[in-house]
Amino acid sequence: MLLFFVLFIIVSVNIVIGCYAAVLLGFGPPTVNAALSLIIDTDLLADYWERSTRLRSLLSKLPIPVLSFQKTVAESGTGTETAEEPVEEKNDFDSVIEKLTNADVSAILADETDEISNLVPMQEIFDDDLAAVLAEQGTESWFVNEKRVETSLLKLNVVMMKSGQFSAELDKRIRSRRGSLTQADNKQFLGELKDDCRNYLESQAAITEQMKKRFDEFGELQNLAEEVDFANMEQSAQIETTLSNLDNLVLTLSPEDGGSRLLKELSNLRLARHRLRDMQEKMFITISFYEDRVDTIPQQLYIEEYFGIRGRIGLEVAINEWWKQKRNAQRQITFALLDFVKFGAANEEHGIAVCDKAIKYFGHFLQEQFDTADLIGIYEGNCFLVATLNAGPKKTITEIERVRQNCEKTVFKYGSGSMQLQLTCGITEALETQSRTDVLAALEKTLAFAKKNGRNHTFYFVPGLIDKPPEKVEAPNLGEEPKEAELV
Repeated sequence: MLLFFVLFIIVSVNIVIGCYAAVLLGFGPPTVNAALSLIIDTDLLADYWERSTRLRSLLSKLPIPVLSFQKTVAESGTGTETAEEPVEEKNDFDSVIEKLTNADVSAILADETDEISNLVPMQEIFDDDLAAVLAEQGTESWFVNEKRVETSLLKLNVVMMKSGQFSAELDKRIRSRRGSLTQADNKQFLGELKDDCRNYLESQAAITEQMKKRFDEFGELQNLAEEVDFANMEQSAQIETTLSNLDNLVLTLSPEDGGSRLLKELSNLRLARHRLRDMQEKMFITISFYEDRVDTIPQQLYIEEYFGIRGRIGLEVAINEWWKQKRNAQRQITFALLDFVKFGAANEEHGIAVCDKAIKYFGHFLQEQFDTADLIGIYEGNCFLVATLNAGPKKTITEIERVRQNCEKTVFKYGSGSMQLQLTCGITEALETQSRTDVLAALEKTLAFAKKNGRNHTFYFVPGLIDKPPEKVEAPNLGEEPKEAELV
């Protein structure tokens, strides 16, 4: 009996020693091996526990931007790896974590050092080179899903853009002949304009007829579809009237007067197209939000192809993304609209092509004046939107006023001509409790009030004060020097 007990002890000890050796040699189960290594290496276990405690404490109070950094580190696998020997010197990760742990959250948001504020840039839905890429693809590469009712709006916009490009080219050709126009020239130009208008009207009629057949698919937004349909009919009537008037006037006037009349009507048609296009883009984005299809909008639609900056659709998608990320609760987002004064008259005097170049120049000028995290684009027609993410109302008002004064002192040169432009600006701040649509509605009202009460000025609306109208910004001379800008 005693012998049997001794043999049992010897066998048990051998089994335990064998299992232990197998685990140490890497033949044991991974989970056992990992657990055993932690138990044996007490220094590593202590370091692991300390890091975990600090990170849990930090994550419980950090804002979303810093959380995104933690997620990036975890996913990329670039976090601190276990070393065989303890490392006395702290690495970059440890230094940043220590700073963040000891800092107040508000201090983190206000800190402008490269190590903190640039550690985790906000994720933008636009790539830096997106505009260039989409410009190469061209309008014809737009992806539109025929099953979606808003497709008709996109088709109408494509037709309008093609007609607009033709009008700009015809405008340029007529102006190049000023001083030597003949009746034969005017007859040719008039014939080309009539052909383009008829082609446009035929395409417009076919597309709007398709849209009418699907009115019931618009659901609660059917009234918007009917508004667009009415606007299309109104524009069609305007084009027909314009063509009739041109037949009676252009060829009965002197060649130079006939050419001037053609230029005026081209400008009028351009403004009419812009108004209709703005309405259709607004309806397109409204339907997309209503149907919860914002995330499926093709990125080609984000960018104004000719101008190379974001358009209304791209702006609204980006603002919606900000609200989804609750940036309006974490940042002082300030919005501004900047609208050129009497731009219709400038189109008529200097030409569609020149004014389009001015819009393109100014859009890229705006991008240079603000931070890369800010949002800039064409909101509608020749009106720009600027949304600053971190500057706050006071600094944004100063920068917008600086831009306004700079524009006022700029002489835009083209060929042998030149022109000067002025801006009317409206500004408001986004409150945490406001929806993005409420903010944009308040911003539009502020600009309308500014245009009614003092063009070539900046007005600011204080959100939350319902009965208080926007206030005129009485800004000092900010020292902007006169300059010339070449439109190419």
